[in-house]
Amino acid sequence: MKWTTANVKNPNYTQNHEIFVGTHTGSFKKVMPTYQDNPFKQQNLRDLEKLDKDSVVTALAFGDADKSEILIGRAHNTVEIHSVQTGQLERAIQVKSAPVVGLARFGEVLIAGLGNGEVQHVLLDQENPKKFSINTGDDMAHLRQCLTYRNLVATGGKGRQNNLKIYDMAVDGKQIFSSKNLPNDYLQLEVPVWDCDVGFIASSHTLATCSRYGYVRVYDTRKQRRPVQCFATENQLSFTTLTAHDNYIYTGTTMGALKAFDIRNMKNFVHTYKGFTGGISDVCLDATGKYLASASLDRYVRVHHVDSCVLQYQCYIKSKAMRVLLRECTEEPSSVMTNDDVEGEKVPQNSLQKSNKRKRKEDQDDEYEAMFENMQTICENDDNDKVINPLNKANKVKSSTKRKTDLNAVKNKKKK
Repeated sequence: MKWTTANVKNPNYTQNHEIFVGTHTGSFKKVMPTYQDNPFKQQNLRDLEKLDKDSVVTALAFGDADKSEILIGRAHNTVEIHSVQTGQLERAIQVKSAPVVGLARFGEVLIAGLGNGEVQHVLLDQENPKKFSINTGDDMAHLRQCLTYRNLVATGGKGRQNNLKIYDMAVDGKQIFSSKNLPNDYLQLEVPVWDCDVGFIASSHTLATCSRYGYVRVYDTRKQRRPVQCFATENQLSFTTLTAHDNYIYTGTTMGALKAFDIRNMKNFVHTYKGFTGGISDVCLDATGKYLASASLDRYVRVHHVDSCVLQYQCYIKSKAMRVLLRECTEEPSSVMTNDDVEGEKVPQNSLQKSNKRKRKEDQDDEYEAMFENMQTICENDDNDKVINPLNKANKVKSSTKRKTDLNAVKNKKKK
């Protein structure tokens, strides 16, 4: 599919997905690509009147394995729990500081990673929510939860003191791993570290990190503290986010490039996904690992096929998309739409042109009918001419004079 700025959907994209998007303005939306009549339907799940300029969505994660609960972190010290079934906000929790850079849930414990380097525990008890925190450094960029063992979380940030760390939340936040930087370069200078995003790869002991300094590293906690695989380039690649499935890592950059790496050979990337005009802020995969959803600062949400790299879906969100989640919808999509659910819809240009032409034609038909009804008819009868149209009298005189002249010319010819 060619590059375009319009809302597009590939006819081969038939998966029953629903996409949740958190934006820079603080709005939280659901996009339904499965609607047959309008696959670009958008529904606001949060009241926009209650949001302010500090309500930027900075973290988005599923709260349970069934993906029936979504955790929303904002730039101010607020964490929201949203129910997918009811579509309503269940609870809002205040944390100590902001911004919230990562969220996870383990049983009745809410885990919030904060930008100042704290990992805060909040017991979800309605009567007495207890809070205690762990200090991981002074600058945290992201926090991720292991989907296999949900009691494990990984953190990463800027600087050597905020490198990759793993904590076990079942044992009061015990640190079980801390990464080690690469050896010094040929000038004996320390290699700069900035783990802007981390993620678990298929197991609890294999992790990957990406950096604004242009490297992607793979760690194996069973072997060593230093990375076992590393990709680095002299090109100006600045990675922002990543996600992983099986043996592949999918990373986004600030320049609008989406790359895929194979952890068995990290010398070069294996796939490039196109269609972006802004920096990529977040990426995620569906449960099968075949469809890759991405949020971009160009205000678009896109879905690519992982193997063929074909753009399957593209939708304009009207705000800078900061975080995205992809979920398989268990309900059958409805083809009937109501105006209350639709927000910010764009009617296709072709349909607008057709409707305008049809309206113009109808207006012209009515005008012509009215004009013909009011017009005066022209008759050959002399009486009608006198009564109906005075101009016909002059035309009648001219025509009679011409006939007399012609008759006289014929008579003169016969006499000769």
